[in-house]
Amino acid sequence: MPVEVTFTLKTDVASYQDLHAHMLAIAKPAGLIFHSGREASGGVAIVDFWPSAEAWQSFAEGPLAEGMKAGGIAPPDDVKVTPVLNADS
Repeated sequence: MPVEVTFTLKTDVASYQDLHAHMLAIAKPAGLIFHSGREASGGVAIVDFWPSAEAWQSFAEGPLAEGMKAGGIAPPDDVKVTPVLNADS
């Protein structure tokens, strides 16, 4: 079942854009359906759609965690994974 994933990266826009450039190329083959980021109080708010919670978790625990660590960005503490009826690209 597809999921919506939301969280806030506690970083500035420039650091997010650096991370985004690297992660998008990895996330799409891993199953990412849709990604958006916007400036928010305290960082950058993310909304993603993934084909399953398992696909998201695999990406989050592997490439995303490694990318954030390399970029000096702390793991988000507000991740929310919500099943959705559909997520069409």
